[in-house]
Amino acid sequence: MGTNREGDAMQDNEGRLWAVETFGADGVQVRTLAPVIVRECHDKLANAQVEADMEHQGVYGNIWHRCLKEFASQLGRLPSAERVPVPGAGYSVVAFGDVVLFPWRYSRDAGVEIGSRKFAVSDARVSLFRTVNDKRGQQLDLGFEHPELTAEEMELVDKQQHEALDAVMHQYSRVVVVGYASNSSGLHNVMWGEARLGQDGFLVFSTSESLMELASAALVHVNAEESFDSGDVPTAILEVKEAQGGSDD
Repeated sequence: MGTNREGDAMQDNEGRLWAVETFGADGVQVRTLAPVIVRECHDKLANAQVEADMEHQGVYGNIWHRCLKEFASQLGRLPSAERVPVPGAGYSVVAFGDVVLFPWRYSRDAGVEIGSRKFAVSDARVSLFRTVNDKRGQQLDLGFEHPELTAEEMELVDKQQHEALDAVMHQYSRVVVVGYASNSSGLHNVMWGEARLGQDGFLVFSTSESLMELASAALVHVNAEESFDSGDVPTAILEVKEAQGGSDD
């Protein structure tokens, strides 16, 4: 989906096409895997928080680091992906050509708009919007079969290959943010879109798509009164928690 329809929600087919336009031949897999990784990280950290039996949410609070690690590990295995260290951050992100993918927990609560949360709170985050690695190129000869792609999607891949050399010469990276709102009681929202960094430090999205349907297979609601030594492991409840107040940095 092009950037001329700012803020529009994408339908499934539009979302697939946009993913291929943005990430190349691995785009459909990136779109499928990204919300699953967020969901899995939420499940593991929510259950770990219950097992810890602590009042503070320090255990679950590590989800931001877990997501970054799993994005680099799982998506980094895709044929056209490259892990790129973020200077001074102590973590790596995944890049596809000149497009950087960054998972961001923008809120603890439901009902909070991602555009209302300041993104540029560290030099590391700001650096995502600069050239990350001038040695990074893009695979012009795929050499891989992609049976999951339609003929139309493969045409987009061919088009992207011709534009790849020009794309990697851009002064600034393109950044796709996978934004999620969550706490140990629930995964409230997962979305993604290409964004630029405004002068005020807030993100401005040119495209956006909800990924909640792709992530909804395991939206976990954990009973905070239970622990692993006092009963069964909390089970998944397929529901989205209702909006709550508050925000997360």
